Formats: sequence, C-alpha cells, structure tokens
Amino acid sequence: MKKLYEIAGQVMGFFNAFKGSKPAIDNDKILIVRGKSRQIYPPDQLKEKLEEIGEKLGGRDITNNAKQVDEILKAGDKQIQSEEEMDAPIDKNGFSRMKDELESMGLVVEYRVFELLKYNVVIAIWEDKNPIPPLYVEVTVSEKE
Repeated sequence: MKKLYEIAGQVMGFFNAFKGSKPAIDNDKILIVRGKSRQIYPPDQLKEKLEEIGEKLGGRDITNNAKQVDEILKAGDKQIQSEEEMDAPIDKNGFSRMKDELESMGLVVEYRVFELLKYNVVIAIWEDKNPIPPLYVEVTVSEKE
C-alpha cells in the first residue's frame, strides 16, 4: 500500500498539486488522488508533461493500446467495487465520457496510462483552454492483477 502513495505523491509533486490533494478512493489495491495546482501549461504542452512524469516513474506508456487500456480500466473498476461494496455495473466508457464532458465545457484534457513493474498508473490533467489556473490533476495507481 505504501508504494501506491509513493507513486501518487510523485505525480502530485511533479504538478505542484500536493497541497490540498486528497484521496477519492483508497483501499489495498487502488488509490485515486485528486488535486489542483496553480501551475499551468500551454495546452500544447500537456502531453509532453505527462510523458515527462511517466519517464520519471519509469513507466511504459500504453495509452495507444486501446485493448490494454480497456483491461486496466476494467480491472480498476473491479478493484474499486470489491472494496467499496458497490452494486452498480462497471461503466467501461466512464473515463471517455468524463473526458468528453470536460472538453464540452471548454477545458483541455489529456491523459496517459503507464504500466510499471507491479502497478498501473492513469494520470489525467485538465485546464481551461485559455491557460489560467487551476490545473486539475487526477492519478489512479492500482496493483496489477
């Protein structure tokens, strides 16, 4: 469990989003932390920043492998449901829908999915199209099944 916090802490620290960040889900298999930062980036640099933190984590970017990303998101949903005792069905399109909804509100959204040795990491960041604070950061760290 400590490693989950360490990885999430690296991501939040990288984006200066540590202060005020808090876990949305926190159990033995998955940790989701949300935060916001006064740090902003030009929208065309968001992908680059995600790639940079992925390198610092030592992760392999698998964002373009739709099948593998889908499996990771499904596994994460199962880990949440098993610990949180939720009865709702798994929404495999929830992440895509969130991205579409944020973009429809005038926000720029980028995300990356990284595979580490024992963990999967999903990092999503979003900000206003006119780069004004805040930059929102969400990181999901889950144990591989």
